[in-house]
Amino acid sequence: MSTKTMKQRIAVVAVSALTAGLLSVVSTPSANAALNVAPGTSTPAAAAGVMNVGTTTNTSGSAVITAGNGDASSVGLINVSDIAGGLQPGTTQTAVLLSTGELVVTSLATTTDASENNNVVYTVENGVISGMTNGDGFNTARTVGVCADVAAACVASFKPNAGATTMTVRMYNGAMATYDNDGSASEAGAIAAAIATPTLGTLRGQLTVTIAASSVAGIIAAAKSGVYFVSTYSASNTATSDTAGLGSANAVSKQYGAIRIRDAYSTAVAAGGLLQVSATNGGLVALADSVGTASTAFSTSVADGQGFAVANPTNNPLSTTVTVTYNGTVIGTKTFAFWGEVAKVTLSEPVIGKQGVTTGNTAKLSLQDAAGNAVYFDYSGASTFTPASGLISSAASGRTTTLDTTPAINTSTGVITGGKVKFSCGTTTTSSTAQVQYVNNSGTVITSNLLPITCAGTAVSFKASYDKAVYAPGEIAKLTVSFFDAKGNPAQAIDNPTATAIVASTSGLGSAVVAPTTNETITDGKVSYQYPVGVNEGSFVNTVVAATVNTAATSANLTPTDAVTVSLTVKNSTAVVTNAEVLKSIVALIASINKQIQALQKLILKR
Repeated sequence: MSTKTMKQRIAVVAVSALTAGLLSVVSTPSANAALNVAPGTSTPAAAAGVMNVGTTTNTSGSAVITAGNGDASSVGLINVSDIAGGLQPGTTQTAVLLSTGELVVTSLATTTDASENNNVVYTVENGVISGMTNGDGFNTARTVGVCADVAAACVASFKPNAGATTMTVRMYNGAMATYDNDGSASEAGAIAAAIATPTLGTLRGQLTVTIAASSVAGIIAAAKSGVYFVSTYSASNTATSDTAGLGSANAVSKQYGAIRIRDAYSTAVAAGGLLQVSATNGGLVALADSVGTASTAFSTSVADGQGFAVANPTNNPLSTTVTVTYNGTVIGTKTFAFWGEVAKVTLSEPVIGKQGVTTGNTAKLSLQDAAGNAVYFDYSGASTFTPASGLISSAASGRTTTLDTTPAINTSTGVITGGKVKFSCGTTTTSSTAQVQYVNNSGTVITSNLLPITCAGTAVSFKASYDKAVYAPGEIAKLTVSFFDAKGNPAQAIDNPTATAIVASTSGLGSAVVAPTTNETITDGKVSYQYPVGVNEGSFVNTVVAATVNTAATSANLTPTDAVTVSLTVKNSTAVVTNAEVLKSIVALIASINKQIQALQKLILKR
C-alpha cells in the first residue's frame, strides 16, 4: 500500500517472550527500618535547625544515641513520611513506631547562624525522653530536655507512654539570650528557662508519631494499591488515578496501564515477589513497552510502579479485562477496549453543492467497526478513498470524491468528531449521487452508501415566512428565509447568501432569541431565526431584506427581490368577551330556538 494510504490498524508485531526467572528470594522488610529509604541507609548528619530521624538499620535491639554522624538509630520505627526527601522533619511530618519501640532524633546545637544557635530543646507529648547525648537537663517528667551551647550533636531517644496511640516530638532553637528571661545572663538560668518554657525558642521540627501494636509494613494494602490507565509506558510510574479518556475504544495498537503496590503506610512494596498480568479474550500483555506474544506476563524483578502494555492481535473489535496479581493477591483489574478495522463507511448530510466547482461541496463521513464503534484512523492522504460509480464531476474522466476533513479524536477524552468528503458538481448538474470506498490495511474494501446529492447556482432570490399565522402573546415565532437560484431551485450555500447580515423588522415581536448575523451556516438553502411574540394583539407586517442576494441578482442582470413582506397575527385566546360578542351570541341562540319551534309545529300539524 502506498505511503499516501490512510494508516489503519497497525500490524501487530510479535516479539520474544519475557524471560524473567520464576525463582527468587522474597525479601521481608525489617521492623526497625524506615521504609521510605532502603534498609541500611545512614541517618542524615546532624544539622543546625533541623531535626533528623535516626534511620540507620538497628541490629542491636536498643536505641543508639551516640553523637557520631549516621550512628543514631531508632528501634521499631516502621515508617517516616519523607516530604523533604531526607528524613528531616519539618512541622508537618509523621512517623509510625511500634508500641515497644524507641524513636531517636538528632540535631546540631550550635551554628554560625545567630537565629538558630546555642540551645536545642526537645519536647514530647504522650511519651518520655528515655535518653540524651550532650544533654544539659530535663524536667521532672522527662518530657523536656535541653542541650545548651555545645558544638556537637544533640541526640535524644523517646518512648511512648503505655496505651498511647500517638506521640508528638518537637524541637525548638533559641540563642542564650532568648531563654535568659530572668536577666541573670547565666547558662544555668537559660537552661532552667528553656526547660520551663521551651516555646520561647523557634519551632524547627515536629514529628507526629502513630503508635502501632504491630507492623504492617511491606504487607499489601488494597486501599493504597491499584491498577490505573496511563497514556504512555513507564517502568517506574507514579500514577495514583486514571488518565481521562483512556481504556476505551482506541485505534492505536497498544494501550498502557500502571501498577501501584503499596502497604498501609503508602510505602512501595519491594520487588522480589511474583508479579503477574493476564488478559482475557485473547488480548496480549507485556510488562514492557511492547506488543507481547501471550495473554499473560510475569516478573519477579519488578513491583510497585511497573507499567504494562495491552494489545489487540486481531482486526476485530476487542474488549479485554486485565488482572494484576502480586504473590497471588489481586491488585486490581482494568477493561481495555480496542477498535476493529473499518467495517462500515457512511456518507450523510451533504450541502447543496455549487455548480462547476468542488471546493466547499461537502458531505459528512463516518467510519465504524463491526461493533458499531465510531473509529478514527490517521490519514496520510485521500488516496485510500476510491471513487465509485455515480460521482459528479465536470468531466467524465475526473469523477472523484476526495477527503476534505479527516475524522479527529480528542486524545484526553476519547471523543471522536467525524470527517468530511468533498464532491465536484458539473456546471449544469442539479442532482446525482456520491459514493466512496475505504481500503483497510488487511486488504478488505468497504463501500459507502450511495448518497443523493444536489447542486445549484448562486442565490438570486429569497422568500420568508413564519412557522404560524397566528400566535398567542409570549410564544416563540420562527422566521425562515429560503434562498433560490436563477432556476428556482434551492440555492447552493458555498457563496454564502448571508455574507451581509439579513435585516428583518420585528413589529409585534420582541428582541431576537436567535438573531441574524453575517456568514451564517445555510442548511438546505434555508436559515431560521426566533423571536418572542409581544403582548399587543393585532395583525403585523414585517419586511425582510437579504442584501447579499440582491447584489448577486443585480450582478446576474436579474431583477432583485429587494424586500419581502411577511405577516403574523397576535391574538390572546383567553381574552375577555365583549358586549357585542355576547349580544351576537344571544341573537344566534334565539334564532336557533325559533327554528326548532317552527319545526315542532309542522310536525304536530301533520299528525
